Amino acid sequence: MTARQGELPFEEGIDAILRDTADRIDELYRAASEPGARAPWVDLFNRIAGQTHMAPFNLMLADLQRPGARYVAFPDKWREIGRQVKPASIPIVVLWPFCPVRCAYELADTTGDPVDDALLDRVFGEPVEVRDGLIDRVARRALKEDRIDVKSVSLASTLAGDARAVPVDPKAKGKPTGPGWVVRVNSNLNTNAQFTTLVHELAHVYLGHLGGNGKKWPDRRPPQLDVREFEAEAVTFIVCKRFGLKSNSAEYLNSHLKEKTIDYVSHSAIARAAGRIEQHAR
Repeated sequence: MTARQGELPFEEGIDAILRDTADRIDELYRAASEPGARAPWVDLFNRIAGQTHMAPFNLMLADLQRPGARYVAFPDKWREIGRQVKPASIPIVVLWPFCPVRCAYELADTTGDPVDDALLDRVFGEPVEVRDGLIDRVARRALKEDRIDVKSVSLASTLAGDARAVPVDPKAKGKPTGPGWVVRVNSNLNTNAQFTTLVHELAHVYLGHLGGNGKKWPDRRPPQLDVREFEAEAVTFIVCKRFGLKSNSAEYLNSHLKEKTIDYVSHSAIARAAGRIEQHAR
C-alpha cells in the first residue's frame, strides 16, 4: 500500500513526528526559562531521574502534557498499589514499542487506596537493578547496535575518559561496517567511576556532539563547550540516579545554573540519550 499524496510512509511519518516533537519540546522549555529564575529543567531532571518505571523521553512527554506532575504511570502500575483510573480521565499520551502510543495517568487521575509520597517514591522510583557485567554489557551493545567501540585503557590520572569520531574513508562504498566512534575509559578508576565516565562519554556521542548516526540520533554540535558539557552531565545525572549510583553531576549542574541560564540546551536530546544508555545497561 502506498502513502496518499502529501503523506509520508508510516515509518518516515513517525520519524518526522518525533523530530518535530523534539523541536517543540526544546522550544517550550526555552520559552519557560526566565533570566534569574529557577530553571525549569531543575525539577524536570529530578522527576525523570526519580521515576524508573517509565522511559526518560516518555516522562518528558508527560511533563509537557501535565507540567509538574510528580507521579505518572500506566493503569496496571496504579493497580499494583490498589488504585484505579477515574472514568473519563484525560490520558497522558506517551510512546510505546511496536505501537504508536500508550496512555498513562497522573496520581490525580486515580482513586482507591490512600498513598503517600514515601510509598509512591518506593514503588515508582526503585533503582534499576545493577547486574554483574554492567560496563561490559553496555560496551557490547553500544558496539553491536551503534558502532561505538568502548575501550578500557590506562590513562593519566587527570583524564577519566574521552570520546571521538572515527574519520570516514571518502573512498569507501556502501554502508560503513567498522566503528564510527571510539570511547576510552580510564581502567585505573574504580567501578563506579568507570561507569559514570562511560555514561558521560557515551552521552556526548548519543547527543550528536560528535556527529549523527542516521535515524538513531541527529548530528547536532553546539559550538559552546558549556552547552555540550551541561547536556552530557545531565544525561549522566539521570542515568546514574536511576541506577542508584553516585555521581558529581548534580553538583556540576547546580553550580552551573547559579552562574547563568544556558540557552540552546536540548532537553529532548538529553532524555533520548539517557534512555538509550539505560536500555543498553538493562
